Amino acid sequence: MQRRLPAIAAAVLLSLGLASCAGSSTPVATGDALKGVEVTGEYGAAPTITIADVSGLGEEIERRVDIEGDGEEITVDSTVAANLTVYDAGTKAEQSPYRPLGQVLDLSAEGIPEYLTGLFEGVASGSRVVALIPSALLLEGTANAGATDTPPALVVADVIEVPETRAVGAEQESTQSLVTVTDAAEGAPQISIVEGAAAPTELVLETRKLGTGDVVAEGSSVVVQYTGVLFATGEKFDSSWDRGTPAQFSTTGVVDGFAQALVGQTVGSQVVAVIPPALGYGDQASDTIPAGSTLVFVVDILGTI
Repeated sequence: MQRRLPAIAAAVLLSLGLASCAGSSTPVATGDALKGVEVTGEYGAAPTITIADVSGLGEEIERRVDIEGDGEEITVDSTVAANLTVYDAGTKAEQSPYRPLGQVLDLSAEGIPEYLTGLFEGVASGSRVVALIPSALLLEGTANAGATDTPPALVVADVIEVPETRAVGAEQESTQSLVTVTDAAEGAPQISIVEGAAAPTELVLETRKLGTGDVVAEGSSVVVQYTGVLFATGEKFDSSWDRGTPAQFSTTGVVDGFAQALVGQTVGSQVVAVIPPALGYGDQASDTIPAGSTLVFVVDILGTI
């Protein structure tokens, strides 16, 4: 029985345990197998994919760029973010729906599979890439290396380079008196609740730094660094800074107040959001967030797809 990889999706969607040489590049071919793949749709939206015969795929990645971006060229030293979908090129079945990768990828980092470097290296930021990845590359360095019954993967990825690790926009005058934010030399900004401040009943937003990059659209995915604290105590409940890498997610996949804080903002901006319970988790507790909590987020917007 042919081996069907949930691993196809898992590997391409960030299986960092695969053995590889950081910073090296995988050969990329422009063969005939991709002629059997048709992809339609706009950049930043789920594509429509038709797969015919891809049996001509050799030992190297086949790659083409369907939508050419206008950003900087991605190199083996770049940090990138992507929205992508993964198909089993053998059965033509979708293995992972179009979605944000979840975190940025430093292509020079130890443990990054070489096929991911081959997928993105030499492509302009803002491009849509279509690629067939041979099974031997997917399985290299794993317990299943050398297996011959594993199908290749088809990947369609919308990719951007993420050159900054924090907001670099121009400082703005404060427009709220509920919280104070202090930048740190490294890592997360420090958030303090103003003594005696009353929790708001409506969303309070402040653009603390104003970037000049792309505008975050409703339904798009964003790359951010963020810290969240409880308004009642100032206690931190979540921070991408603590995980050591920016997060990536869709504006439709977060609480309403967080989404409203992002949509319409520009890349390079830092936003302060004080979110009442009605636009947060309401009367439901969530992990370290008590029911009925007012939330405070400071968000650095680093990219959008």
